[in-house]
This record gives sequence, structure tokens and C-alpha cells, in this order.
Amino acid sequence: RTATNVRHGGNSPIAGIASSATLLLTILVLAPLAKNVPLTTLAAVLFVVAWNMSEARRVVRTVKAAPKADVAIMLITLGLTVFTDLIVAVNVGVILAMLNFMRRMSSSVETRALDAEEVAGRLPQSNSQPIPEGILVYTIEGPFFFGAVQQFEAALEHTHTEPSSLVISLERVPFIDLTGILALRDVIEASRKRGVDVRLCCANELVTGKLERAGVAGLVAVPVSAPMAEALGLACPVSVPSG
Repeated sequence: RTATNVRHGGNSPIAGIASSATLLLTILVLAPLAKNVPLTTLAAVLFVVAWNMSEARRVVRTVKAAPKADVAIMLITLGLTVFTDLIVAVNVGVILAMLNFMRRMSSSVETRALDAEEVAGRLPQSNSQPIPEGILVYTIEGPFFFGAVQQFEAALEHTHTEPSSLVISLERVPFIDLTGILALRDVIEASRKRGVDVRLCCANELVTGKLERAGVAGLVAVPVSAPMAEALGLACPVSVPSG
């Protein structure tokens, strides 16, 4: 009923109510006659309705053009619908789609070190001061959630030099979750033990609010929403008490 209604342009709530009322009235009036309809006739009607709902041509085009992961999810959901029931198929399809989405999001996140030219390109043109020595600048590009934390930690582990200060730009991080926040906290605390000062900068309002509520913003001397120029200008080694 819903597919037929939408196919004929019934997209509003009123159309859904009218369709339901019409179906209810039809059942009440014609129900006594339903016992006289042969089951083979009902099967043929259901087969035609199912075929029209399947949009076979569109499915074929999707299989040819869509990514393999999407095609696999669609075929698994279709198979479960046929061999089990619709509830199981929908739940499994949604879970698989969520996992596939998280995989794609994590692969789209990039953590890398910026060279001197890239850092200079992100500073205001009026800033003619040279970049201080011993400062390593990293940028996180993409949503920083639990699926991307491992990549972030691996990128920092591949640092072959021990800087005096580490600046992490969050300019291109649209949002961050609890796992990402904890990863930043661990990096800050571990770096402090090695005498490396960590500065976070360029965070948007949403990310800044989360870091402040989690107490991470208080672990760094520069506001996490500060521009990169300020983070570079204030970055300095942290003295670690002996013993």
C-alpha cells in the first residue's frame, strides 16, 4: 500500500491517511467476498505487486555502478528478506550499512605532518616571522572519531625526530567523539613526560566545546580555538621535574 501510494505521488501525511482509510473501508465492505477469491489469483496479484515494488531495472543499474560493498549489503539484505523475514533483513542491513559507513569515514581521515611551506601557507600573510625551530606541526583532516584514532596514533609514532613542541591543528576536524578526545589527552600527557609541549589550535566551536567539557582544553596553554600563529608563537618546551 505504501509503495503504491508513493509511486502515484502520495507523499504527504494526508495522502497516507486517505490511503489507509480507503484500504480500511475496502476491507470492511469487501471482506466477505475475499473467501471466494482463489489463492492462485491472490498469488498472481502479490507477484505483480512485488515485481513493481522491486524496481528491477534500477537494481541492475545499481549493481553495475555502485561500490562493491554497497552491492554486497544490498544482496545480503535481499537474501535475508527471502530466506528469513523482513525484520531480520532490515536490522542486518542497517548494521552492515553503519559498519560500512564507519569504515569509509575512518579511511577519509588523514593525519600528517606539515612541512614549513604548508605551515606558512596557513599563517596570515602579515606574519613575516620565521617558524620557531624544534616545533613539529601536525594536522588532522576529517571527523576525529574512534575509527580514526588508530591512524592518528600510528602517524605520531612514525615521527623520527623528538621535537621540543608539538602543534596539532584541528582546523579541518568537523566533529570529535569521546575516543578522539581521550586520544588527544593521552598524547598530551605522554608528550609532557618526554618534555614535549603540545598545543591544539584552530578548533571550531563544536570541537572546542567538547574539549573544554572533557578538560582537555585546560591541559594546554593556548586556547584550542586559537589560530595557528598564536600556537606557534607561544609554543615552548615544558620543564619536567626530576625525580
